[in-house]
Amino acid sequence: MENFLEIINDLQDVFNTVGVSSDTLSLPQIVVVGSQSTGKSSVLESIVRQDFLPRGSGIVTRRPLIIQLTQDITVETPKASFLHEPDVWHTDFDEVSNEIIRNTDQVCGKNKGISSEPITIKVVDANLPTLTLVDLPGITKIAIGDQPEDIEEQTYSLINRYIENPNSIILAISPGNSDIANSESLKLARTVDPDGDRTIAVITKVDLMERTRENLDVLQGKTLPVKLGIIGVINRNQSHIEQKVTVESCLEREAQYFKNFYHNIASEHGTEHLIQRLCTILMNHVKNCLPDLIQRVTEEKIVQHEILNSLGPKVEDPKLTLAECIRIYVDRFKAEIYGTNSSWQHNTGGKELRDVFEREIGEALDKISLPEDIECKIEAEIRNASGSKPSLFTPNIVFDNLACEILKKFRPPVKRAIKKGAEKLSDVIARVGKDVLRKYPNLKREAHQIAMNLLIKKQYEAEGFIDNYLKLEECYINTNHRLFTMNRSKVEAEN
Repeated sequence: MENFLEIINDLQDVFNTVGVSSDTLSLPQIVVVGSQSTGKSSVLESIVRQDFLPRGSGIVTRRPLIIQLTQDITVETPKASFLHEPDVWHTDFDEVSNEIIRNTDQVCGKNKGISSEPITIKVVDANLPTLTLVDLPGITKIAIGDQPEDIEEQTYSLINRYIENPNSIILAISPGNSDIANSESLKLARTVDPDGDRTIAVITKVDLMERTRENLDVLQGKTLPVKLGIIGVINRNQSHIEQKVTVESCLEREAQYFKNFYHNIASEHGTEHLIQRLCTILMNHVKNCLPDLIQRVTEEKIVQHEILNSLGPKVEDPKLTLAECIRIYVDRFKAEIYGTNSSWQHNTGGKELRDVFEREIGEALDKISLPEDIECKIEAEIRNASGSKPSLFTPNIVFDNLACEILKKFRPPVKRAIKKGAEKLSDVIARVGKDVLRKYPNLKREAHQIAMNLLIKKQYEAEGFIDNYLKLEECYINTNHRLFTMNRSKVEAEN
């Protein structure tokens, strides 16, 4: 059965590596849920027998931490590695803690925000059980310091995503020195597991709990409706951590405490019993889930094989394939623009561009005409240009001002044409990428981004060119132009 646990761990690693949620197959797992400062970290470190979790105020665990424990009797020194650095093994667990902090800050930033992207850590030792636990961010109610205002909603959403999985075992952590009826972890567990069929409760800080009849009933499982059991443990306190008291010493102290004060139920509590209970629960749970899991894996395998086969043969030379894809992409884009890839199914990009320019520029410019009150404007311009002295001849500035006013009407339709032309080219980019790079989604996404960035840059350059061109036209009105002189002679002949 331990081999099946290793297979499930491998499946989990594959999903995390490719960025797909393990919810795809609803893998069996033990999910650890608890509020801040309930002793959740101490419970996990006691199970792992190492100080490896970051500590501090506020939310310390800000990403799901998948802890995969493996027993290997050939290992002399406990060691750990991360999925994102599988070849790097740490024997100093302070380095493990620092790497968790570094990788968390890299994804979440340093503002105490959280992320659903998990960190996977493998711990191997001769004295460890083969067990996998998922540590989730602690439940928080109020945003503190740099935490986002919606930190409570973010936390609940992330926790629910894991505990809603029908194959998840919920390990609900509750402090013994608080009213168990107000336990946030048990409230959350009840929302998705109202009958308690897949919930196990862990009562921490039993040494700080009053030894009353009511609390004894809690430890004996007479109060809480959880069917996988209730186990009390004693946490390592801050002084133990600061004084570097070993986990083994604290476990011995815990066992002695239960023998002294709860001797009738001592064998049913403590970290050692919790480990045994979790192993048994997970083994049985995997056994129950296995037939359905095998069926879903088989079905998913068939689907993925069909997708893989639709992508064509395996790429033997990635560089050559990349160069060929780029060549085909460019040729297809040119064909779209120049019309050599015409199809009755859709208009080519070139035709659509021509339609845009003919409609937006040609039709708009044809509609530009002299204003109805042009004679009044001419008279006003002449008076303004003459100043205090009446003019015998019409000054050139009059014509220049009136011509510039007409030229300004060219700018809006040309700008509209450029914008709509860019939209049409954007459609061409998307269409070519979809057809040519369908087999390579990452390459398609990258090519699309590069092409769009270039298109936006050229759109700005085109708009700037038009502005400069029209400004140049406004600066010098060539009244000796052949068309102008020809039309002037015609007017003079008519008069």
